[in-house]
Amino acid sequence: MDIEIIPIDESHIPKVKGLIAGYLNSSSNGVDESDPSPEQLEQCEQILNRFISNSSANCYLARQDHEYIGFIILSWSFSISKGYPVLRIEALYSSSKHRKKSVGRKLMKHAIDLAISNKATRLQLETDDDNAPARTLYKQLGFKLIQGKGVYMSFL
Repeated sequence: MDIEIIPIDESHIPKVKGLIAGYLNSSSNGVDESDPSPEQLEQCEQILNRFISNSSANCYLARQDHEYIGFIILSWSFSISKGYPVLRIEALYSSSKHRKKSVGRKLMKHAIDLAISNKATRLQLETDDDNAPARTLYKQLGFKLIQGKGVYMSFL
């Protein structure tokens, strides 16, 4: 059956909070490390509510046969050197039972199409050094690892 990519809205929250928990509980080797607790599911619902009320990013869901099986979170910025938008992939996740079934690829292709249609100068993301499955997918889709670029963060 086909995988449909749809934007998230408030009606999806009860059905997809488990996907957010799956993302939070997954390791870079692609294995979900633990089942979510009721408290964690409540936290995921709160995260989704805050996310939907904030316009700085977009979330798209992968749906197959009325089941939500993955998501991608995107945010826009701007390249001052190129004078065009930049689309950033903040998170990509497919449920453990749907991995290796092109869910991540379909979500990534949606992001690529969105970037092209909005005349973005680039699509960028970060991933852990030991996340071999993700790195393989990104290389297959034409992404290049930029040597010499470091990631700096200030946790507030």
